[in-house]
Amino acid sequence: MKKAIRTVKEEKNITQDTCENSDVQIKQIQYYYPGEHSGNNISKVRQLFQYGIPDMYSRRITIDPKTISKWLRNGMFSRPATEIMKVFDNYPESFIDYEYEIIKIIKERSKYHSNMTLKEILQEVRPVYSRKLRKFQTPILHQLWEEFEKLPEPYNSKFMTLLHNSDKMLSDKPVVIPFSSYEFKYNLAKIKTYIDAGSNLKAKKVMKKLIKESLRFSNSTHTNNLSYQKSVFMFLNHIRKRSILKNHEQLSELFKETKSRIDRKEIFIPFRRKSFIYDLAKIIEDLPDEELKEKLMCIAQKLPTSRQNLAAYILKCSTDTNDKIGYRLVWASMATIEHLKPRSTGGTDDLANLGIASAIENSDRKSTDFTIQLQLRPNTPKYTQRVIDRLIELYNNGIFEKINLSPQYITGYVNTIYEESKHQLKLNTDNFVIN
Repeated sequence: MKKAIRTVKEEKNITQDTCENSDVQIKQIQYYYPGEHSGNNISKVRQLFQYGIPDMYSRRITIDPKTISKWLRNGMFSRPATEIMKVFDNYPESFIDYEYEIIKIIKERSKYHSNMTLKEILQEVRPVYSRKLRKFQTPILHQLWEEFEKLPEPYNSKFMTLLHNSDKMLSDKPVVIPFSSYEFKYNLAKIKTYIDAGSNLKAKKVMKKLIKESLRFSNSTHTNNLSYQKSVFMFLNHIRKRSILKNHEQLSELFKETKSRIDRKEIFIPFRRKSFIYDLAKIIEDLPDEELKEKLMCIAQKLPTSRQNLAAYILKCSTDTNDKIGYRLVWASMATIEHLKPRSTGGTDDLANLGIASAIENSDRKSTDFTIQLQLRPNTPKYTQRVIDRLIELYNNGIFEKINLSPQYITGYVNTIYEESKHQLKLNTDNFVIN
């Protein structure tokens, strides 16, 4: 392992000397997906999704979730990439950042491989971006290697095994990875997110049942409960094989990998940053040396994420199914309800408190106070004004009357923004005249 690691120049945003939130707790490492709450007002605002509402925090034009569900239902993302790109061309302002970069790569490669799918194209370019990503990962793993000798037994040997296995994964070599019920449930929940985005009620019911039955797994797996863990898995697999999801590619891959892990067989598995950090946190969770624990977690968090590094994004996508790749690309721009004053801080479902934001911006903001959000996203005034201009345009074109949405929504929205920004953001409504 030590011989394989070499020092290279690191990416600026990864090599910072300080590390925020370095004392990561295992329970904090979880998937976040912005939830939306039922209600008449929310249903009314959702009707605007079909009219291409701008994101209030970025330059994206949001995409209606119903459109995305239709694409999933019709199997669009499993078609040749050239066909998918023609559909995406109808949404020129919806894809920005890494989604835009990946779509550009797919378009370029599909010129030479007209029948290739999304996954086939990403698999083709994967070796190039794997080498690029390794340049950022290697010095960070090297830092961790330098610290491992400071660990007492048994932390030392467990840590060495983790680094050794990680090196194998990064080198595309087979490795034995113990079964983790936490990781299985985490991945199952992610698959449920994609299936819930579709409209197949039977598939949703199966996923709900699988999630419920997976709770029977013990939190840890050891010799004494291995047979029990296997019996729970066999029952889950029985449910899957007898259901509408028996041929679901992503679910099948998860169960195939899980069986190998429970049986302690070697498998080819990609390096996963989140799994690495979880495993590291698990190993050192009761390490007496708090300073060393914090330092190790701080170093590990410098590993590039798919939100920080294009190569990491491409490698993450390349192991997914076509449906998941497609959904991942459009999810960032999916229209969601944004509570201007977050519900967790007392915000209500009143019409005036409901905005529209892309899924990725909604997810990033969470419950951040709006005044802080203005600091984090300094172009919010410009983009929010664009939202108001679009809403006024829709009102003037009779859309509000068509969907039975009160024009007072615009007035209330503007007033709430003004109040939540502590009077910093006053939007222009000079062109808005209620008939």
